[in-house]
Amino acid sequence: MNATKFVVLLIFVGVVCANVGARQLDEVSQKTRFGISIPETVTTNGIDAERIVSTGTSSYNTEYTNSNANGGASGPSSSSSGSVNKYAYEYVTADGPNARADTSSYTFGSAGSNAAAGPKATEGDAYSYGDAGSSASGSTDNP
Repeated sequence: MNATKFVVLLIFVGVVCANVGARQLDEVSQKTRFGISIPETVTTNGIDAERIVSTGTSSYNTEYTNSNANGGASGPSSSSSGSVNKYAYEYVTADGPNARADTSSYTFGSAGSNAAAGPKATEGDAYSYGDAGSSASGSTDNP
């Protein structure tokens, strides 16, 4: 396999890996908002109260891919990279005893590769990175 075919193969593999990684994370909806109302009369400690519950979700997504190929006197070279950022926030509120719950989560991923071929040597490298986190909190007051 000559150096040009090798470089083209590395570019193709890098771009495919970046796109496949981005598509796997893209299953999260871009933006969703909804509300639920449950007007039922319930008894809490002998006091009649109407319970109303609302929920909501919001998410954010960015994706980036890049690839370059160069040919020069010392030989061809190429590079490719990609990144994905996701963030989601959800909440639940309930009227009555001031119940509240909040959750948030995020994911981040990036990948890239580099390759160079010269008259005497060929080299390449690749990297990938990922991170994720989430948090939740809630509160309620006694009636």
